[in-house]
Amino acid sequence: MKKFLILVLSVCFVFTASAYAQDNGFIEKAMVKIFTVENNPDYYQPWQMVGQQSSSGSGCIIDGNRILTNAHVVSNNTFIQVNKSGETQKYVARVVAVDHECDLALLTVDDKDFFRGGAALSLGDIPEPGDTVKVFGFPVGGDKLSVTEGVVSRIEIGQYSHSLRSFLTIQIDAAINPGNSGGPVIKNNKLIGVAFQGLDKAQNIGYAIPTVMIRHFLNDLKKNKKYEGFPTLGINTQSLENESYRKKLGMPKHQTGVVVEAVEFGSCSYDIIKPGDVILAIDGVKIENDATVPYGSRGRLDMSFITDLKHVGDKVKIDILRDKKPVKLNIVMDNYVPILPRTEYDIKPTYYIYGGLVFTPLTINYIYSIWDSSRGRPGILERILYENATPEKQQIVLLLQVLADETNKGYHNFANVPVVSVNGEKISGISDLIKKVENFKGDFIEIELEDLSKVVLETGKSRTATGGILARYGIVSDRSENLVEKKAAPVVK
Repeated sequence: MKKFLILVLSVCFVFTASAYAQDNGFIEKAMVKIFTVENNPDYYQPWQMVGQQSSSGSGCIIDGNRILTNAHVVSNNTFIQVNKSGETQKYVARVVAVDHECDLALLTVDDKDFFRGGAALSLGDIPEPGDTVKVFGFPVGGDKLSVTEGVVSRIEIGQYSHSLRSFLTIQIDAAINPGNSGGPVIKNNKLIGVAFQGLDKAQNIGYAIPTVMIRHFLNDLKKNKKYEGFPTLGINTQSLENESYRKKLGMPKHQTGVVVEAVEFGSCSYDIIKPGDVILAIDGVKIENDATVPYGSRGRLDMSFITDLKHVGDKVKIDILRDKKPVKLNIVMDNYVPILPRTEYDIKPTYYIYGGLVFTPLTINYIYSIWDSSRGRPGILERILYENATPEKQQIVLLLQVLADETNKGYHNFANVPVVSVNGEKISGISDLIKKVENFKGDFIEIELEDLSKVVLETGKSRTATGGILARYGIVSDRSENLVEKKAAPVVK
């Protein structure tokens, strides 16, 4: 879902051997080729994996005997090897830290022989539009180090295809090829970005992760001793470019901002910011009606750039207009899990099986599998993309499929439908569904689905049949590991 779709920068200028040795020899000593064996989950049969496959990517050595690369180069890995440019020996590597949201990862090699004779790149500043930069890596089509050269054409907020979150990106006018993901973008022998994706169906457009994002990644790891990630306010806003809407909200002509449409349950803004509030400024930076803020000589950026640079635990000051009156708020930044979790990696899917009915929380990963395989009802799932979490509902639970058995006949074609309630009681998530199913004492269990159909089973027969169904389909457990209740360790007296 990632390595074949995420494209990277390729050669647009070929250097002579002498020029290469003179200008790029130092960079070559820092270059690393990464070999990954991965095993991806099967989201339609969540108790098993798809099977291993191999891929390669690029990276570079930075301070502290660490290798900087993309998260998508090493996601869902079972085994990683690396070698330095121009060398044949491969060394076993391991992941030190990974952030799938900003598509960055740090690796290291425990065998210190790997780093002997190498070089460590230092971080530079964000380039200006029009600057010429070089990109180093190992794209397909050869084994040797490749050098690309391009001009910075834009610096703006863009979507990271690995996570679907939007952060600052550097756009470069260069052709693209698979395999160079994680390669450093260089200006004046300093790393100013990491190549990570290209634009589909477009020529000479490639993207790099800028050092402002890389520094956040590295500083967070140093500050917290573990990686906390990029927090978010958890709000949905609408621009206020329409004068009539601004008048209705009580905004004078000189005042600008955006109106809050929704606040995600579980986010740091919940019960502090309210729908209908107008956000005027964040940390003293004025928000324009088009939801942008100034970014020096580089123009304007989306307002999210202000909070993107915050760490978990940082405080932000927000000026709002509420009921036509100015209010000042203080919010402590934090992470949260939305009702539709962002793209997930390095974890197995959650599932629960009862009487042959397979339940799973809806995730972006599962939606991808629906589209890829043309299974299910994409219309229903597409609508759910716009749903927000509430105190009563933190997850969307699907009836994924029905494992055929005599006790559940008539329901064998039910698949990919959200669950509304169990025995007339609405569910908040999969843990709540399990509780309501397993604690039910009546003769018939009734599960209502969003398409208004119902599954009615005899409680005793279904519970008895579950074990045999699991054995027939070669399934070890009726639930994923994260749903297994861990018993407390015995107390030693």
